[in-house]
Amino acid sequence: MRIQWPKWALAVLFLVDGTGFGLWAAHVPVFKQNLHLGNGALSEVLLSLVGGAIITMPLTGHLIERYGSRTVVRVVAVLYVAMVACLAQATSLGVLMLFAGLYGAAKGALDVTVNAQAIAVEHHFGRSSMSLLQGCWSLGGLTGAGVSSLLLKHGNSLTFNLSTGASVLGVAVFAVLPLLVAEERKAHKVKPKFILPDAALLRLALIAFFGLFAEGAIGDWAAVYLRSNIGASLSVAAAGYATYAIAMAAARFLGDWLIGRFEDRTILIWSGSLIAFGFGCTLISHSLGLAVFGLVLTGLGVANIIPVIMTLAGRNTRMGAGPAISALSTIGYFGFLAGPPLIGWLAVAVGLNKSLGLVVLAGVIVAAGPVLLSMRQTEGIGVGA
Repeated sequence: MRIQWPKWALAVLFLVDGTGFGLWAAHVPVFKQNLHLGNGALSEVLLSLVGGAIITMPLTGHLIERYGSRTVVRVVAVLYVAMVACLAQATSLGVLMLFAGLYGAAKGALDVTVNAQAIAVEHHFGRSSMSLLQGCWSLGGLTGAGVSSLLLKHGNSLTFNLSTGASVLGVAVFAVLPLLVAEERKAHKVKPKFILPDAALLRLALIAFFGLFAEGAIGDWAAVYLRSNIGASLSVAAAGYATYAIAMAAARFLGDWLIGRFEDRTILIWSGSLIAFGFGCTLISHSLGLAVFGLVLTGLGVANIIPVIMTLAGRNTRMGAGPAISALSTIGYFGFLAGPPLIGWLAVAVGLNKSLGLVVLAGVIVAAGPVLLSMRQTEGIGVGA
């Protein structure tokens, strides 16, 4: 059997993307402690990250349309690794906000390009690989968080951890960039016009928004919560996030099997329910064991929301698969990026425990979404077997 090098090269880029985020997420409580940041100040940092991503995501889409995802990803992947290294140099709130904004810009651009390249790979080889690639992202998050926990446990500094991590990621990026596949470019006599998402896609995007809202909030606040509210050490807090990432990665690697055997709405209902129940357990817990158990259930719930939603968006008969997935990604990932600063602002007013209740609410909305939004009657997209 011929090895599909472009697919595995892209899997490495998904792994790099997730590992970089895992490094960042595991070190958020370290930044908070080292720079003496309150929840409000930390929210400003996270808002800067969001702002950077929101600026670059639509711009990246235009660049991909003009130059192709293979060309664009070669640039943004290198920039992403460079921004992880820059985070290690933040020694004040202002500098951290600047570098977080640049990191967010690079991450937003990378998220768009790797997903666009995934579509090109699927078209090239004629088989689905989205769940596998999303699983690689989760495995990367696990790797970044797990390695961070070990390094912190042995007394290594934040600067050493992020700088070393960026160096390793850089080697991986340069090794696989030549192996990516180019899209099949078709000549058009008329330039494609901007198409607004239809009602069917907006309904899916709403579910994606809340699913990614939960994922983003947990990524940036779970370790902080375990540290500040449960009393875990920095290394144990990072390990707690790592257990969540393990559960999410394992469930994503099973995603293709689940999608082939259960209805889409059933997977979404169970996913949202696991988020609501699991993270609810984490928030009411006063013990580390129950809190981590809740995070495991939450990771299982978060795992397959996006693979299912991406598959459904690909069935959109009005916009076409490519534009539909692009529009859904932008709306959905806004939830991923906007959730953490919103949690921080509310934490200033009502406390972190209560503000994280929004994650439970997001799970309830995901679970109720297939019913409340009448997805079976949505023209152009089918939900079911």
